[in-house]
Amino acid sequence: LCRPVEALTLTISLAVLVAFLSTNSLLTAAKDVDKVPELDLTKIMNDKVYSKVFVRRREEHKLLVNHLRSIEDYAKRYKLMKLGLDEIIRVIREEGAKLRGNKITAESEFPKVQELITALAQFLENTCLFGEIVLHFPDMSYRILKSVTDWRGLMTEALNYTKAFEHILDDKSIELLGLLNQEINEDQRTDEYVNPYREVETATTAPPKKKTKKDKAKPKKGPSLTPSRNEL
Repeated sequence: LCRPVEALTLTISLAVLVAFLSTNSLLTAAKDVDKVPELDLTKIMNDKVYSKVFVRRREEHKLLVNHLRSIEDYAKRYKLMKLGLDEIIRVIREEGAKLRGNKITAESEFPKVQELITALAQFLENTCLFGEIVLHFPDMSYRILKSVTDWRGLMTEALNYTKAFEHILDDKSIELLGLLNQEINEDQRTDEYVNPYREVETATTAPPKKKTKKDKAKPKKGPSLTPSRNEL
């Protein structure tokens, strides 16, 4: 059980992560605020403008990774990462369906409908965030993703789709997606492949080991050959 202070810290961390993922695009700001006119992104947003927004979002991803790194307790980090990866998978499924249904690709014109602008932004950003998490914490990520049977195929398609938007992505994100492809698909790895972000598991970040009961030595019955102290 968590102590009161630890429980409060975990609650705050979860709230921060949920808020981050639920507003994973700066494009959704002020959407549901009463009496605040909704920003018409269709008049100001294009691939050049969004590429600058994208770089800013990628910096925020790095802050999130640093936050996860700072959590030394295995159970707390696991809970946060599971929440994050589950949400990313959901976004990739839902927004990907919208993009496919409307035939939005890297070769097509940048979306003019606000819903599709948001869908594209969410998809590209969450794919890269997935890469950050899996590359920095591969062991824990694989434990979490084990229950999602199609995650590897789903995310391979997502990263290939995202990589095609090279006119929007920055060089570091393109490099990250290349590493992610090799990390999650062993048959794609080169002989020189090394995950440069892998965190070495320590005692605090490794899964807790189950304690094994040791059999207590039972006293032997019968006369002892060793004289007692009283006999000396």
